[in-house]
Amino acid sequence: MPSKPASGPSGRPDAGVDLPLRRQEWDLLVRLPRTVLVTACAGDERVDAVAGVEAIAAGQRSRALLVRGVVAAIFAEQLTDNDIDGPSLGTAAVLADCGFAMRLLAERLGADIALAYGEWLMDIAASVGRTAWQAGRIRIGGVEIQLAERRFVNGIARELARALHR
Repeated sequence: MPSKPASGPSGRPDAGVDLPLRRQEWDLLVRLPRTVLVTACAGDERVDAVAGVEAIAAGQRSRALLVRGVVAAIFAEQLTDNDIDGPSLGTAAVLADCGFAMRLLAERLGADIALAYGEWLMDIAASVGRTAWQAGRIRIGGVEIQLAERRFVNGIARELARALHR
């Protein structure tokens, strides 16, 4: 699926910032939040995908200009049902993409940007199961989290820690 973020002549986000990213790297950063959301939902109609979309939109309040640019690019796209219901990559492939994206950001833009992006991805993954009760949940900080969802969020956290060498 081609990604067309709001962009200047360079094809990168039009925020007056020239990012050291190739087009396909930028496209991965824009595609990944939706992929995380779809993977976190895993075809379960009992989860709250709307909460995931809201978590994506919450990136507009990020301290990182890059995250805000990614949100703008996501919402600027003209999505079809096929884009939203596209093929699932599987958890391992999504986690590998998360790790690649966060390492890329850490190397090119610094640990703070990688941390902001990685935490945002974890928020997206964790948001989808917070509203409906289901068996197999645990309570963390007053919020019920599905065990499978928690493993996915923890996987993203591990990739973030690897990217930041922590």
